[in-house]
Amino acid sequence: MSSLVKRLIYPSLGNDSRLAFLLLFPAVAYLVLVMVLPLSWAVSISFTNKYVGRPAQFNGLENYIKLMRDPIFFRAIWNTLVFTFFAVGFKVIFGVCVALILNEPIKARNVYRSLLLLPWTLPAVVVIYTWQWMYSDVGGVINDMLKRVGIIEGAIGWLSQSGPLAMFSVIVVNVWRGTPFICISALAGLQTIPGELYESATIDGANSFQKFFKITLPYIKTVLMLAALVTTIWTLNNFVMIWLLTAGGPGNATHIIATYSYLVGFTNRLLGQAIAVTVFTMPFIILLVNFITRLALQED
Repeated sequence: MSSLVKRLIYPSLGNDSRLAFLLLFPAVAYLVLVMVLPLSWAVSISFTNKYVGRPAQFNGLENYIKLMRDPIFFRAIWNTLVFTFFAVGFKVIFGVCVALILNEPIKARNVYRSLLLLPWTLPAVVVIYTWQWMYSDVGGVINDMLKRVGIIEGAIGWLSQSGPLAMFSVIVVNVWRGTPFICISALAGLQTIPGELYESATIDGANSFQKFFKITLPYIKTVLMLAALVTTIWTLNNFVMIWLLTAGGPGNATHIIATYSYLVGFTNRLLGQAIAVTVFTMPFIILLVNFITRLALQED
C-alpha cells in the first residue's frame, strides 16, 4: 500500500481538515448524487420544450411565460395555500388537544394511544378509497347519517360539487390522517415536562389556561414547530390523496401544485412545462421552510 493511500485512509490525528473531509465525503457525495444532480437536470429541462418521447430544445423562458398566462396555475397556487394552511392548522390544534387528553391518567390510556396511530399507519390507498365511499352520494355513510338525523334531505356530492365544499372535504381527510403524527409528537414533548412545575403553579393559584400557556406550550413549542414543519412539507406535496379523491376537480377546485404539475407532465406530456411549475414555486417553499425552521429553533 502506497504512502499516499495510507495517509488518506489513516490520517494523522493532528490533520483535522483531512479527517473532517473524509468524514463528510460520503454525506456530500450522497447529496450531490441524490439532490444536486437531479435538481440541476430539472432546472435545465424547465428551459426547454421537452415533450415526452421527443428530444429537448432550448426555449428560454417560454414555459414560465405560459405559466404566468395560465389561470389554472394561479388557481393551483391559491388552492395549495388554502389546503396547506387549514390542514396544518387543524392538525396542530386537534393534535395538541388529543395529546393533552391522552397525557392525563385516564383508564385504558395506552389502548387509546395505540388506536390513535391507526389513521397514520394505514395504507394511503385504503384510507382514500374508504373516505371516497363515505363521501359518495350513492350509499355513502356520511349522507346516510345526515339524512337519518334530519340535517339534510337529499344527498350531497361532497367531492363533486364545485366551490369550497370539495376542498373542505379533502382537508377533512388530510386532517384525519395527519393528526396522529402531531399528537404523538406533542405527547412526547409533554412527557418531558417536570410535574413539579404544575404543582408550583397550582399552589400559586394558576388555572388550567394559565398552566397551558405559561408551562405546557413553552415546553413543547420546539417539538411542535418541528412537527408542524414536517407535516407542512408533507401537505404541500400531498399528491396521492387529492389525485385519488378528486383528480383536481371539480372544475379545478382542488388542484394544487403537485396535481397540476402531474396533469401537465403526464397527461399533457409537456415535461418541460411541468418541471417549470415546480421550479417556479421552489423559492417560495424554501422561504416557508426556512421561516418555520428559524421560528422553531430560535432561542428564547
